[in-house]
Amino acid sequence: MRQKALLAVVALVAVLLIGAPTAFATNLLTNGSFQNGNLSGWNTSCGLCEVTSGSFYAYSGGQDGDGFYVIMGDVGSDGTFSQTFSDTAGAHYTFSFWFASVGDNPSDFSAYWDGGTALLSLTNPNTGATWSEYSYSVTGTGSDTISFNERDDPAYMALDNVSVSPSGGTTPEPSSLLLLGSGLLTVGGVIRKKLQANR
Repeated sequence: MRQKALLAVVALVAVLLIGAPTAFATNLLTNGSFQNGNLSGWNTSCGLCEVTSGSFYAYSGGQDGDGFYVIMGDVGSDGTFSQTFSDTAGAHYTFSFWFASVGDNPSDFSAYWDGGTALLSLTNPNTGATWSEYSYSVTGTGSDTISFNERDDPAYMALDNVSVSPSGGTTPEPSSLLLLGSGLLTVGGVIRKKLQANR
């Protein structure tokens, strides 16, 4: 009986840990999918970058279905928006975002990590108005900044779901760990009572 109880606990722990990574995903950015309906958490120096929802210009809506995304269309020179955040120095992260454009001329779009060399630099980009994901491996310094430069003289480009997350893994949130621990304690208590009842 004790062996069966021990196997049941081991099986439960395995199931919880296998399902954990998706539940523990962490985005280090504030308002990375613009679900607040605005650019809160972002530093902006652009004349024409704002959050919208639903259909706009050539775009039918946000990439993730929450409806909100950024439209960008500065004229004559690049506008910039950025966010600085804390991370762990030396740790590896994935910087990703979804971008859409229809090849307006002139237009350009760039993505930077810490203001250094551009990770992405596009001229008159054209994704056919559909969302395309861009993803980069980066290394934290303890405090990092992501930034986007954009210009679209005739009309607009679009951006959604900007994320910086630990590479290859995810970071458990304290509340999730607490929930897992309390569940295991409950299961352990039930098994202990059954074992005592069978003595």
